[in-house]
Amino acid sequence: MCLGVPARVVEPVDVSGQRMLVDVQGAQQYVSAAMLMAESTDLPQPGGWVLVHLGFALSRMDESEARSVLESLDDLSRLYADQLDIHAPQADQRSR
Repeated sequence: MCLGVPARVVEPVDVSGQRMLVDVQGAQQYVSAAMLMAESTDLPQPGGWVLVHLGFALSRMDESEARSVLESLDDLSRLYADQLDIHAPQADQRSR
């Protein structure tokens, strides 16, 4: 299963090298914009949103779609954490 994550564009770093700096919920990283450049000759502007997977910006997104996906990912993360808490051994049982 593959998962793309919405990222906000911080700055187009190198148009000729097709790289840009993005922010994924506070973590900044450089990603390739090569796939986006196939669609258009210009990189997304700062504040724009892209879908990132394995270091590649796959497509552009609008802000409402990006926020909706991020909220869904947060919900899944909370559900998963709750399940781990339910199935974790209790501290008093581990010391026995």
